[in-house]
Amino acid sequence: MEGETETGLEAEGAVSGGLEAEGAVSGSWEAAQQPCPVVVPGSVSEAGELIRAARSRGEGVFPRGGGTQQELGYPPLRRGTIVETTAWQQVVDYPSRDLTITVQAGITLGQLQAVLAQEGQWLPVDTPQKQQATLGGVLAANTSGPRRYGYGTWRDYVIGIRFLSDDGVEVQGGGRVVKNVAGYDLMKLHIGALGTLGLITQVTLKVRPQPECSAARVFGCSDEHLGPLLDALHGSATRPVAVEALSRETWEAMALPPDRPEAPWLVAVGYEEKAVTVRWQWQKLEEELRQAGLPAEGVEVADPAGLWQRLTDWPSASPRPVVEKVRCRPSQMAEVLRQAAQEGDWVHAHALSGILWRHRLTRPEDRGSPGGILWRAPLAVKRERWLWGADPPADTWAFLRELKRTLDPDNVFNPGRLFGDL
Repeated sequence: MEGETETGLEAEGAVSGGLEAEGAVSGSWEAAQQPCPVVVPGSVSEAGELIRAARSRGEGVFPRGGGTQQELGYPPLRRGTIVETTAWQQVVDYPSRDLTITVQAGITLGQLQAVLAQEGQWLPVDTPQKQQATLGGVLAANTSGPRRYGYGTWRDYVIGIRFLSDDGVEVQGGGRVVKNVAGYDLMKLHIGALGTLGLITQVTLKVRPQPECSAARVFGCSDEHLGPLLDALHGSATRPVAVEALSRETWEAMALPPDRPEAPWLVAVGYEEKAVTVRWQWQKLEEELRQAGLPAEGVEVADPAGLWQRLTDWPSASPRPVVEKVRCRPSQMAEVLRQAAQEGDWVHAHALSGILWRHRLTRPEDRGSPGGILWRAPLAVKRERWLWGADPPADTWAFLRELKRTLDPDNVFNPGRLFGDL
C-alpha cells in the first residue's frame, strides 16, 4: 500500500454525511464516531485485496477521492476502511481525434482539463473544487454547475466505466467508442450512487473542442420583472450555456465582483461559441429584451469562467449550515426564488434547468422544502429528515433495495450512506 493512517471518517464536524459526528450518536450511527484506517492503494489489484479482506471481516469500504463531497448523504452504518483513489492518476488512452479519453478515476478534474487543453479540448461539466475533486468522486456525487443548461451533466459524457465489485474483481461497462450499446448500462448506475455500488477505477469520457469565445453579462431586475426576464431568456432565439439567478444578498455573500447592476435580483447569462456567433447572440438578446420592455443593458463579466466556478463551488463553500437543492419547473422559478428569499435564505438558481440552491440557517421548526434534497446539514437535522426529496414510491424503493442487494449483497460499499438503512 502507498499509505495508511488512522483517522476518523473525515468530515466537516457533524455535517459530513456521517463521515464524522459531534457528540453522542445512538443506534446504528455509532459507527460514525469510530476511527477508521485510511489506505491509499497503489494499484487496482491492491484495492481489490482490501475489499475482499473487509468483506470477510464484515466491515465496510468507504471510497474516497479528493474528499470534496463527504458531507453528502447519511452517516455509515458500521466502521470500515477508507480507500483513497488519489494514487490512480494515469491517462490510459487519449485518441484526441476521436474526442474521447480514458483515465484512472483518481485523476483530479484540474489535471484532466489540463491534459485536454493541450489538444484544444475540454470537459464542459462544471466541477466543485476541481483542483481537489477526483473524477470518480464527482461521478459518484453527480455534481454539476451553471453550464449544465448548455452542455448537460456527467450522464451525457461517460461512455465507459470500470469498477471493483464487492468480491474485489474489476468489472467493465461500456467501452472506448461513442457508439457503444453493448451490455448493461452500468455507467448510469454509478453516476450519483455515492460509491454504494462499487469502487470506480477507470472512466472513458466524450470530450469537446474548447469554445473560441466565452462571454457573460449580468442583468438586474425587480421582483416584478424577474419572471418575465427568465421567460424571455427561455424563449430566446439565442442559445445561452448558463442562466443563473441570484438575490443581491446572495451575490454579496459570495463576494462576487462588485461591478453589477443595482437591483434586488441579478441574472447572469453566458454564451460560448465562435466569437462572431457570440456577438450575434448578444445583439439578438438585446433586441428581444427591448421588445419585451425588459432591462437590455447588462454589465459585462471580466472573468466568466471564474464566475461559473464560484457559483459551482458555493454549495460546498457556503458558511450557512443547511444547504438544500430544490427542483421546480423553470416556469415557476421566479416565484420559488422570491419565496425563499422572503424566508431569509440566500438563494441562487440554475434558473432554466429548474434547480434552486437554498442556503439556510438551522431552525428547529423548519421541515425544509417539499421535494428538496438536503445537500448539507448538521447530523441532528439529518436525523429528522429523508435527505433525497420526496419519499420514493414503494415499487421504486423495492427496486433500489434489490439493486443494492444484487450488486453488493453484503453491503460492503458505503453502508447506509445513500438511503440510511441500505
